[in-house]
Amino acid sequence: MSGSDIYDYFDTLQLYGDAGPPGYVVFNNVDYQNETNLEQMELIDAELAALNNTILSPIYSWVTPFKNFLSDGEQKTACGSEAAWKLSFDDQLRAFSQIKVTSQCCQKYGICGEQYSLDIVFNDEGKVETTRFRFMHKPMKTQEDYIAGLVETRKATDIFKSRLT
Repeated sequence: MSGSDIYDYFDTLQLYGDAGPPGYVVFNNVDYQNETNLEQMELIDAELAALNNTILSPIYSWVTPFKNFLSDGEQKTACGSEAAWKLSFDDQLRAFSQIKVTSQCCQKYGICGEQYSLDIVFNDEGKVETTRFRFMHKPMKTQEDYIAGLVETRKATDIFKSRLT
């Protein structure tokens, strides 16, 4: 209805808005130590990244950088990967999430865990409880844009939902 707050909001968004709403995919009650689950999460990341009509890149997913952190390579010393191999999964992920953006590990090898520190939630026992992926939708100016964004995001994640344990 013309003159209402919501009408004014959408009218202003149409005129000036170049940013879409944030999007999150939250993973709860997932066995993160199961390699198959991490692979499925990487596939969800790839599916989201392919949604060029409704989602802006990048997708902020901790999974691939974490796996790179633990991979065998020259980054082992600079990133502390050698020491991390002796830790439990939860402690490995905590060590990864403390790698500063300004560190050599991030600057030289692209392994930057600090940017994901708020995407990984540990419970009182120090175990990973919940994680999330973050992204931005393209500007949504019509009802059709909102519906397409929701439907495409759900399709991309629902494919893998039943495969996560």
